[in-house]
Amino acid sequence: MARTPEEIVRLLPADRGLLLFLDYDGTLVPFHDDPSRAVPGPELLALLNRLTTHPRRRVVIVSGRSADDLRRLLPGSACHLLALHGAQYVDPEGRCLDRVDLAPCRARLKTVAEGCRALLASVPCVRIEDKGAAIAIHMRSCDHESEERATRIFEGFSREVTDDGNLTILRGSRVVELKPAAADKGSGALWLLERFGPAWYPVYVGDDTTDEDGFRVLRDRGATIRVGPTDRRTLARWRLADPAAVLELLARIVSGS
Repeated sequence: MARTPEEIVRLLPADRGLLLFLDYDGTLVPFHDDPSRAVPGPELLALLNRLTTHPRRRVVIVSGRSADDLRRLLPGSACHLLALHGAQYVDPEGRCLDRVDLAPCRARLKTVAEGCRALLASVPCVRIEDKGAAIAIHMRSCDHESEERATRIFEGFSREVTDDGNLTILRGSRVVELKPAAADKGSGALWLLERFGPAWYPVYVGDDTTDEDGFRVLRDRGATIRVGPTDRRTLARWRLADPAAVLELLARIVSGS
């Protein structure tokens, strides 16, 4: 299953455009204890720029981050954005579309604000990310005991706002989130692929449990690549070790080798 970036590029079709679905945290950039500081380096920005200006390459950033946060991290980028796990789409001109109705999510999340403030006071190593229509707690600065405690508290008060089906609790890599239930990365990727049409070959690269939805829907349609340790089960066809290997893959796609 494991492949080198060079081997993967050789297996990609030469007669179709490449539609690159790229997760952000843990895939394009390493994880950071403070998500706001997980910024792209100049090499990555240059690669994305070269890919987005190629007539047969398109880049889609698929992330649990909000659209505003992705635009902050990638200012002026010509990438397509699938934000909030595919709930929001932003085209390269900056036009934003909510793929699902986010108003009920925003309304219900207002009721968990007090619980989040209490959680932060009780477990100060936690970082809270308010995405408007979703909210996440990040625990990369926490020890194991604090992480378990924060997760238990957050899930406890979050269950109170999931009863109407608009929100769901999602566990990721040292993060727990209340997110729109109607969206996931796989449905977002498939929706955009259908808009592009059969001339485009999808390549989905991600590192997290949330990316498994993308691997599932695209496994028989294109290339799927899981980033990270090989002891994690995955639906992806191939594996890469880390974000550095992903950058090498992108560089080889740019150069055509």
